Amino acid sequence: MTEIDRTAVTPVAGTPVTDAVGDDSFRGRPDQRRIVLVGLGLLLVTVLAAAAVLARRNDGPPPPKPDIPVDAWAPYWTLDDALPELDRRVTAIRDVSPFWFNAVGVDRIITDPNAVDEGIEEFVDSIRRSDAQLVPSILDAMPAGEMAAILADPALRARHVETIRDFAAGGDYDGIDIDYEQFAFADGRDTWWTTRPHWVAFVTELGDALHADGRTLTVSIPPIYDAQRNADSGFWVYDYAAIAPHVDRIRIMAYDFSVFEPGPIAPLDFVERAINGALEATGDPDKLVLGVPAYGRNWPTGESGECPVSELQGRTTVTARSVDDLIARRAATPVAVEETGEWVFTYDLEVTDGTSTCTQRRQVHYVDGDGIRLRMDLAREHRLNGVALWALGFDDDAVWDAILPTVAEPTAATGVTAP
Repeated sequence: MTEIDRTAVTPVAGTPVTDAVGDDSFRGRPDQRRIVLVGLGLLLVTVLAAAAVLARRNDGPPPPKPDIPVDAWAPYWTLDDALPELDRRVTAIRDVSPFWFNAVGVDRIITDPNAVDEGIEEFVDSIRRSDAQLVPSILDAMPAGEMAAILADPALRARHVETIRDFAAGGDYDGIDIDYEQFAFADGRDTWWTTRPHWVAFVTELGDALHADGRTLTVSIPPIYDAQRNADSGFWVYDYAAIAPHVDRIRIMAYDFSVFEPGPIAPLDFVERAINGALEATGDPDKLVLGVPAYGRNWPTGESGECPVSELQGRTTVTARSVDDLIARRAATPVAVEETGEWVFTYDLEVTDGTSTCTQRRQVHYVDGDGIRLRMDLAREHRLNGVALWALGFDDDAVWDAILPTVAEPTAATGVTAP
């Protein structure tokens, strides 16, 4: 996934509900009045019963979903870790998205040249033996502006739709996940007004084509924070409201909150704002799937001494699977941050080239199994249609201990809400 800071803002409050007042007066003959009075009595009973039901409903939000489907992306670079455990994990997964297909032209979708063919084939065969749906992700791997230009031309857009349709049919896939991130992170905000309607037309046409073939369409897109289209609205170029009727699922990429500077990966208040923004725009929780991270980042925060520049480490990634080893090797002490639902720790790293030596200070933020559960609870609380794990191979047993009880049987809501 493309790395970018996603600055969160508070969604705009909704429009207040108004009450309608009716006229119950009646003029007529006495027998008519008796008949009508009886009818009014019955009507009053009905109205009071309905009011009681509404009152109960208005006592609070609907109860959380008793379970929540789990989808997962599967990057090619994690297959060595994902494959040994796949058969026992996949039984809990609804949709699996292989993450190694790139759109490199209007008529070309290729396998990433860095992907290992043997691991790919074994992975896909395992998914096909299971009950999980195989829904590969297609990434926009073109230079900035090229995909936007394709979608702006109706003839080229139609060719691209047909290319994806043929790709899905040729692979006998259950559906397609579109992950076109260049609009958001490379093309520039000044292009969004032009790109937005072309993107909506593309999703509409692709949805029609895939649905005609009995396949699903998922889109994985960055978050929005309200239903507006301004600088504080998030990534409104993807127009959640307009595309929702034409897709089966929208995966909200509610992570990478901090990338270039140390900070939380997916703080709970940011996640909830992303959920509320999507709900405000679409009005349809059944179309929404919350992306949840099973990873963290490791940033350098300063140095002391004479540092050999060639040996200094920049920002790196940790996963739920790898972070415990790092903690043990560096004798670090993680601290839980309740407000973000994440963990943080620091450590010192000695850096040397044999001649010069310095100490580099580093800071790590990450999401573990408990953090996954908190985010799943938010998705359940808002009655979304699932969560999507980024990513298979990042997970460890603690992540699945958090996931499986939620999938397998109803559990009480934690009541976790962002401040």
